[in-house]
Amino acid sequence: MAASLRKRAIAIGAMLTGLAMMLSVFMGIPANGYAASLWPSDMDQRIVYAFGGEELQLGVVANGSDDTRYYCIEASNLTDYVIGPTSTVEDNPTVRLMAWILEKYQEASTQDYAAIATLVQDKFGNQKQWKPQKAYLLEKYPEIFSRAEEIWAEAEAKAPKDAVVERTYAEGLRRGEITVSVKSTSGQFVAGIPFTVMLEGPAVFASGEKTLTDTSGSEPKTYAWKATGLGEVTAKTTYEIPQMSHMDARQDMRAFDSMTYIPGGAVTFKVRKDFMPSVNTKIADKVLDAGSAIFDEVTSVVADAQSHWVPGLLLEAQGYYFDGLSAVDLANMTVPNNAETADSYLARLEDAGYKPRAYGSASFTGVGQTARVQAMTTPDGSKPYLTHSSDGFGTWVWVFRKSEQSDEAKEYLSGDWSSTFLETEESSSNRSKVSVESTVAEHSAEVGSPLSDTITVSGFPDDHGSFTGNSDYGFGADRPNAQVSVWWSGDPNDPSNDDAFKPSGAKVPKEDEHHKKLITWNIPARNGTFKIGTGALSADGEPMDITADRHGWYVFVWEFKGDDRVMPAASRYDDARERTRVTESCEPEEPCEPEEPQEPEEPEEPEEPLPPTGINMVPPLGVAAAVITLGAIVLFIANRRRI
Repeated sequence: MAASLRKRAIAIGAMLTGLAMMLSVFMGIPANGYAASLWPSDMDQRIVYAFGGEELQLGVVANGSDDTRYYCIEASNLTDYVIGPTSTVEDNPTVRLMAWILEKYQEASTQDYAAIATLVQDKFGNQKQWKPQKAYLLEKYPEIFSRAEEIWAEAEAKAPKDAVVERTYAEGLRRGEITVSVKSTSGQFVAGIPFTVMLEGPAVFASGEKTLTDTSGSEPKTYAWKATGLGEVTAKTTYEIPQMSHMDARQDMRAFDSMTYIPGGAVTFKVRKDFMPSVNTKIADKVLDAGSAIFDEVTSVVADAQSHWVPGLLLEAQGYYFDGLSAVDLANMTVPNNAETADSYLARLEDAGYKPRAYGSASFTGVGQTARVQAMTTPDGSKPYLTHSSDGFGTWVWVFRKSEQSDEAKEYLSGDWSSTFLETEESSSNRSKVSVESTVAEHSAEVGSPLSDTITVSGFPDDHGSFTGNSDYGFGADRPNAQVSVWWSGDPNDPSNDDAFKPSGAKVPKEDEHHKKLITWNIPARNGTFKIGTGALSADGEPMDITADRHGWYVFVWEFKGDDRVMPAASRYDDARERTRVTESCEPEEPCEPEEPQEPEEPEEPEEPLPPTGINMVPPLGVAAAVITLGAIVLFIANRRRI
């Protein structure tokens, strides 16, 4: 009886309350101090059950004027349908899932409304009040709680938990892409969630804007960006989530509040629109002889790790070749100053006494391209530059001038670039060519005569002999000495055949019985006039003396084997000024031996005397003796010449 009276009182109270709310709305009069009230839920929005002697509801408790569905969080209190103070529930993972459910299931089945009511009580309700009722309802309506689990699992898979932004691709630091996705609590991609992406820093999206809006997809969405300067860029996201409201009233309630944007993920990366090109170079030949062409191997690179070549962008580089450098100059390596223009740098080198003698150029459209460049006599010429007879050391300097590039390239270049003057890989030794002249003291002499030569040498570097090498550049030390050798050629058995071995050809012959190297002396490898023979001292401090001890040809040969600064050189073996013809000296005749006495011949009968002529007549016997004596002398001389 008491329960029945209570129910009637509740019903009457509800009716009066509803009437008061309608009047307040119709007349604009606040009810209980609030300007609006709730409407009782429809019968298909709730399940009515009896518990503890009371008739209770499981489902939507009340509806707002905007069709908002309200669920109670105090299981034992009855509502008076008056709207109390309302506030937005602070976002957290549970609130976000519940708000998503409340927003999605504003229109649902009776079972779904009931299932959502159990979730609201489970997550936010007064558990002391709710637990006894839950135990009762779980036994009576197990299908409702099963459905509640399904709805909650759906929220975990589909409610937005975070917006993820990632840098997925970059073309250097100049342009690239980012992806944006929205993920759920379970890590699945959530489609249809509105979001924004903002770029903070020197970059814009492909559209030229710094902000874009879109909705998430079932996979990440990709957006291109491009750098507008140098620095850090942060891509920030915001994305839309549902909110839940809390109403303080006779029976506290929860309902869907509204959609709002909150910060999502962010990613920061460095960008750089411009870049600085440079080259790696290596001279083709470390040591060059006079009259040689000069080549350089030039490879395109970028100046630093944060610099990236624009793909396909054509750039022109200019090369400047310097030579005539001394060993002292190797200590004057010069580095371009920061932000120094190529022209200022070259002018600074010229002020220091270094002016280019040859030129080259190369074109590149990317990193890692190599060009073999030949030095030319003019910047735009086609005539190759050849090393001179006395060029010393040489080196290349390469530059990129921003002013000489295309308009497109100028947009990307941060300035000029220049290589270092006297880089080790870019420097070579251009060997000097030596000249030698000499003349022997006598071009003919007899056996036993002293021989000598005067040699004049030019073309050595003035400091030759003092350079001890440079390991940094890979140059060896000077060879301190040249050599002078004396060669003999002839027929040792027949002086009349010496001319058959007269020196011929530029190079010295191989030694044999007709060709002998008699002696070799060291003399300083430097410019000057040197006396060879007659006791002059060699570079080793030994007297240089040589005497012709046999008939034949004697030749003085000067030779330098070469080093990293001077080419090999030698005087010609067949140089007529360098040879002496040696013959045997004339010797006095030996006295004739006395003749043996002869037996007197029988006297002949006297002939008739000749008539007198006025000339003394030789007796016949005296004439015969004279003839015999003359024959003996002739025979003696003939035999002597055959000895």
